[in-house]
Parts: sequence; C-alpha cells; structure tokens
Amino acid sequence: MIPDNDSTPVIETDRLMMQAQTVVETPVAAARGKLMQASTVERDQPADAPLPRTVAWIRNFLARPHPDVGRPGPVCPFTPTALALDTIWLAEIQDRDVSLDRIVELIGVYRDLFGEIEPRTGQVAINKTVLIVFPHLGDDAAAFVDEVQQQLKPSFVDLGLMLGEFHASNESPGLRNPDFRPLRSPVPMLAIRQMVETDLPFLRRSLDTAQVRSQFLRSYLRRLGGTVRRNYFDQAVKALVEAEIELQAQSAAAAKPTAASA
Repeated sequence: MIPDNDSTPVIETDRLMMQAQTVVETPVAAARGKLMQASTVERDQPADAPLPRTVAWIRNFLARPHPDVGRPGPVCPFTPTALALDTIWLAEIQDRDVSLDRIVELIGVYRDLFGEIEPRTGQVAINKTVLIVFPHLGDDAAAFVDEVQQQLKPSFVDLGLMLGEFHASNESPGLRNPDFRPLRSPVPMLAIRQMVETDLPFLRRSLDTAQVRSQFLRSYLRRLGGTVRRNYFDQAVKALVEAEIELQAQSAAAAKPTAASA
C-alpha cells in the first residue's frame, strides 16, 4: 500500500541532509542579520556605541576636507555621496577572543554578502561599502586587521573588490602627503568596496613584491581595463611591464650559477 503524500515519513538520510543545509546557511544568515545601514545605526544605537562612533568618524573625518590631504575635497571623495545615498553598511563583531582563521572566515561571508545587498548594479553601486567593525579585540586588534587584510587582499582584487584596513595605529601614508595617515580610525575595522580606477596607486605600491604587483595589476586591467581613462590604463600597463621585468630579472638571478658552484 502506498501512503499519500501527507503521510510520507522523512527518512533518516533526508533529515541529515536538511540539518547539514541549515548548518551551511547559518553563518550567512547570522552575518546578514548584523548588517545595518549608517542611518539605522545613528537612529537606533547610543552615540558612544562602536558603530555610531564609526559613523561619526566617517562623517567628521572621511567626508570632510583635511588640510593634510594634499588636494581639495574630502579625505575620501566617495564618502559624502555614500552617506547621502545611505549605502554604507556596518556590522559589529562582538567576539573578544577569536582566531585568525575565524576572522578570515567571517570576512569571506561578508564578501559574499557584499554582492547581494543593494545597490547591486549601476554607477551608484560604487558608493556601496560594508564595514566590519572589531571593537573588542583589545591590543591584538591592529595586528589581526592587518594580517587578515594582507591575507585576503589578493583574492578580493581578483574579484574586482578592495579590502581596506583601518585602526588607530595604521601607518599607511596618504597618496599626496606621506605624513598624513588617512586610514587611522577610532575603532578597528575592515572595509569592503568595489574597485575603482583611482585604486591604481594602491595596487602598484613599491612595498609590495613584483609578483604581488603583477597579480594586482593584471586583475585591475582585466576588471577595469575597458572602462578606465586612458592615463590610468597607460599607467597600469607601464607598472605591469615593470613588475614583469623585475620578475624576469629575479628569475634570471636565481638561475645563474654562483662562483662556488661553477
């Protein structure tokens, strides 16, 4: 006798598969639930909480001119528009004791969510930013943020994204003023956003190895080469050629026999 559909039992294999699916979906669902727009943060949380402090820093520093930037306009040219459009999303990581692998995993989840939240298309999408804030890591916060950013930046660039590191002791200099520190923030965080043509200086930095520069520049040209202005395209090609020449020289030097082994 064949039972009707309503009385069909769920066999053990099906039950286990459903449980596994729930486990897989949980991190994404949890991360999505933590994301809040800047306007919601300012409206619903006390001003001295980590996320409102972060938004206040964005408004009062990134979105305003600064005498040490070395050019007119705000510290970050995209920030005023992002605030006006309410396309800045924030999430607070409340963990106080997490491993590097755990943070890397978390940033991977938010990277995937970045493509799902609005705005997803059009010119306005370049103003979207997701900020993952780490207010509870204590003295280890800066080292954690820097290590995660270094480890994940290549994979982000390959996807046409940028991953920026912000904390109170960040020593990265400004593009036009080496004494300016634009990435210092009161609360440690990592920022995810789309790559834009003006990111070129961050992808050809001399402090990166030739191999890393070559990888970044290839991703830049592959993702943006057909849309960037001619001067950026030419600069990117020139920097890529220089990185490739440096790599070839390193390979030749490594292959050359030493006097002792000759």
